[in-house]
Amino acid sequence: ACMLCRRVEADSDICSDKLEKYGVCAHVFCLFLATLLFRQDNDRVGLMGFLPRDIHLAVRRAAQKLCYICGQRGATIMCCKEDCDRWFHLPCAREGGCVTHYIPRYRYLLHTDSHPWRSIQ
Repeated sequence: ACMLCRRVEADSDICSDKLEKYGVCAHVFCLFLATLLFRQDNDRVGLMGFLPRDIHLAVRRAAQKLCYICGQRGATIMCCKEDCDRWFHLPCAREGGCVTHYIPRYRYLLHTDSHPWRSIQ
């Protein structure tokens, strides 16, 4: 199972491929969208630049976070809206109608039911 979303099987369009190396297993998009999990400049180290020790730290932090959608512990992605304390597993976020975006150096998840999407011009 992915250490970050805790799913053995997940939609590859949502989570992407699962990587396993150094005793760590995680989906590509779970790595890129996890809050406070930072990628090294050298993508040849760890899993695509994410160090195993940092992934384990993210998993330990997530053990205290409940997913807003499923209610289970281990949520690794925090809503990006200021003053929102909702956390999600990546597959749950999609199931709950959240919008996820990843642009290198920027990533965010927005729960659209309580935070209406607005166009910024």
